[in-house]
Amino acid sequence: MFNTFSDPYLRLAFWIGSAAVLLTALLLLAIIVLHIHTQWQERREKAFIELWRPALMRVLMGDEVFVLPKLRRREQWWFLKLWILFQESLRGDATARLSEIAYRLGCDAMARDLLEHGNRSERLFAIMTLGYMRDRSAWKLLCTQLNQANSSISLYAARALLQIDPEEAAHIIVPLLLTRDDWEMVRASTLMRESRDALGAEMTRRLNQLGGLEELLKREAERLPRALRFAEALRLQISPTALLPLLNPEQPANILIAAMRLASGSQILEAVRANASHPDWRVRVQVAKSLSQLGDTSDVPRLIELLKDPQWWVRYRAAQALVGLPFLSRAELNRLLVDLPDQFAREIFRQVFAEESQGSY
Repeated sequence: MFNTFSDPYLRLAFWIGSAAVLLTALLLLAIIVLHIHTQWQERREKAFIELWRPALMRVLMGDEVFVLPKLRRREQWWFLKLWILFQESLRGDATARLSEIAYRLGCDAMARDLLEHGNRSERLFAIMTLGYMRDRSAWKLLCTQLNQANSSISLYAARALLQIDPEEAAHIIVPLLLTRDDWEMVRASTLMRESRDALGAEMTRRLNQLGGLEELLKREAERLPRALRFAEALRLQISPTALLPLLNPEQPANILIAAMRLASGSQILEAVRANASHPDWRVRVQVAKSLSQLGDTSDVPRLIELLKDPQWWVRYRAAQALVGLPFLSRAELNRLLVDLPDQFAREIFRQVFAEESQGSY
């Protein structure tokens, strides 16, 4: 009778096949075990939240008799997540009471341990915890996180420092905001909006030391557009004296655009008008947008001229600016539309009219 195992190649194929079947079975078993473990952990976390959420609420509502449940070591991570959720949702005295609870339960020690030994998510929550707790003793530890390559870690560390001491932290954070290109400006300004006054004061102080924005342009031209965007995000009031040199049509387009976004008041208006025929269409777009906020009746012909621009976006923003001018009635706008000799100008005007009508409806 033919023996399968007499052939070494068949024998090798048999053992390889058997090993593959065994590995597949082990992998399937591991997936099942992991799934069961995950479900078990989710049930435990759900039970923890159902116990601790009302307990925290009772303490926050001023129930001085109520005693918080015992917090086990394996539950510390769940507690920090729940505690931060409360911090993000509440304002005023409630956040101070939350901090008292956190100190009572040793959350500062939990956070330090997670910051040193945890994964990325745990480190983020640890940084947020130390910031919300205003833990001054964690200052040096948080400063080390500012140099992390991970932008989220470093950004949240910056916010935590600002929560602990806004004025002192601003001295450290403002230079980083101007030099760390991985810190997305909108996200950074959103995270740090509660410390806007401290950051704005430090930004203004630095500009004054440098001799204003014009001097910053000479020293670090590549940093100036970011500084201007930062000022815009924080809604800082930049003086016309500082802005006027940056509105010269000979400036780079990105600086012109950023400076016009900060423009306010009649002192700056003439400099904005001087860029209405700028060769870069992006600058002309910003001129139309700025005139919608700063312009007067003398700017109507200028905006009508921009309606004839070869770039669609310039025509569109000019039409929006005209429709949005508070001193032009709907009847006057209709007369303008009829008198427009340019076909493209009439088309874009009608489109903006239609959009404005739908929006107001």
